[in-house]
Amino acid sequence: MELILLSYPDFFKGETEIVSSLLDHYEFTFHLRKPNATERDLVDYLNEIPEAIHPKIVLHNKVEVFTKFNLKGMHFSGTKRKKALQLDTDVCKGTSCHSISEIKSLGKTFDYVYLSPIFESISKQGYQGNLNLKEVKKFLNESKQTQVYALGGIAAYNIKQLKDYPFDGFAVLGAVWTNDPLKNRNMIQSNFKEINSIMQTEYAKSNS
Repeated sequence: MELILLSYPDFFKGETEIVSSLLDHYEFTFHLRKPNATERDLVDYLNEIPEAIHPKIVLHNKVEVFTKFNLKGMHFSGTKRKKALQLDTDVCKGTSCHSISEIKSLGKTFDYVYLSPIFESISKQGYQGNLNLKEVKKFLNESKQTQVYALGGIAAYNIKQLKDYPFDGFAVLGAVWTNDPLKNRNMIQSNFKEINSIMQTEYAKSNS
């Protein structure tokens, strides 16, 4: 069971220090997703994180930046999937999906997918979960051919609801960063620690 933390979509002061500290103390994968960032912005960001923990980072969409660092893998939005063909076959690749049918339509290019939104998004107002979770559960039990990570509105108070769904992991965003991480930076470590603790206890029990 893998825990993924997506980056806050905008840059904020002290962010790389927080990310470096979390990656140094916990076992999880950090997804660097900055939709409005330039190549230079991302290079500078990664240069501020110790090289020793770069293999725990997945970069979104920017293949040009990925080739400059020793990162864990690449993630592509739906509109950027063709870029995955630019990478070697042994590079870990993922993409984002919003329905079971979309997952089924993918070829063998991707090693994993996000499936979202599971619950109402914390970071995107009005972005609600509209998936039929009974169908999702059946698909995960019977038909999935790639790893599937749950995304969307996942937080400490509802993550246990998914214990009976055989997801390969969970991706969190707003539950950790809040809607204003600069203002609430003292909460970020405790938010992540709480979710990580639930993952390590409740989900370890279900897999034992």
